Amino acid sequence: MKKRALAIVMAGLMAVSMSSVCAYAKDEEKEAKTEGFYIGLSNGYWGNTWRAQMVEDFENKAEEYKEEGIISDYMISNSNSDATEQLNQINAMIDSGVDAILIDAVSPTTIKSAVEKAKAKGILVVIANDPAAYEDTICVCGDNYTWQKIQAMWLMEQIEGKGDIVKITGVSGNAADTIREQANDDILAEYPDVNVLTSAPGNWSQTDAQSVMTTFLSSYDSIDAILEQDVMAEGVIKAYENAGKDIPVMTGDYTKSFFAKWAEMEDLNTVGVPYAPGNATVALEVAVRLLQGKEIDEANLVANPMDENLINTVMVAPPYVVTKEAQPDATWMEGLENTEAISLDEAMELLKDSADTAALDGYMSDEAVDKLFK
Repeated sequence: MKKRALAIVMAGLMAVSMSSVCAYAKDEEKEAKTEGFYIGLSNGYWGNTWRAQMVEDFENKAEEYKEEGIISDYMISNSNSDATEQLNQINAMIDSGVDAILIDAVSPTTIKSAVEKAKAKGILVVIANDPAAYEDTICVCGDNYTWQKIQAMWLMEQIEGKGDIVKITGVSGNAADTIREQANDDILAEYPDVNVLTSAPGNWSQTDAQSVMTTFLSSYDSIDAILEQDVMAEGVIKAYENAGKDIPVMTGDYTKSFFAKWAEMEDLNTVGVPYAPGNATVALEVAVRLLQGKEIDEANLVANPMDENLINTVMVAPPYVVTKEAQPDATWMEGLENTEAISLDEAMELLKDSADTAALDGYMSDEAVDKLFK
């Protein structure tokens, strides 16, 4: 089975003028260039294998571009959820003379000064992976709302819309976590018979999630389900195993090691929805084309998740929904034209040559990226 390319969620509603989208100051030298670009990636969080894979995906694509002469060089900085450190790193990139900066921000509101400084110097700013809303930038991010909504809908169906559940969230203040929790809240609001016993951040860390779940287990005698975010599911499982308790229905993960564990545990009822690390390569490909003078077709842009009045976002859909047996006709698949329902066995086959820590990934083809542009 071939890995499907990620697709773009199209939107025709244009709520604001598009005259400023993707506009950035250009001097004559930048206008004339079609290759030899110098590009930076500022990654605001570094603490799990997913982020490492995202950076690796970016680096692999950047190396391809470098070999082709399209970029002359690139630089990558990683901060550990430290907004001040990230600002310093971005400023260092600006001072080094980059043509474009891809920013995955610690927080959507902390990078304003750096964004303004970059734009003033004629540097293209692309917000990558986690959304942030700034005029005269382009945002290329995964569809966090739909991604989490799928899982919340799946969980509600498994427990028939009633019971006591716990939530393990991501990194507090991070844009992706904020959007995902909004999706959870919207779905849970439809189920008054579901009681959220408690919620705590797991920081997208198996270790932290295990600690949080251990605390939950010591505090509550009965938990009917667990609504948690990605790359933390194995930590939840370990907490249950250490406590000697049966694992209730839970949202899951999309790494090879999790799928392997799932396959071994016949009674585990879970789901995997990949949030693709390959989104970073889409951001890089978009940045290169913008630097080459190409214009995005405005029909391919949607409202920024952090500001509905700013239409500047390329939204990348989840590539797959993984259940024990593929369920393409399930309620949580309704409207997901660009997302494929696959089985656990199919997911394992896609990951057979990958490391245990690898996430089930998806990439947009060059042809698909080209279709974003006029």
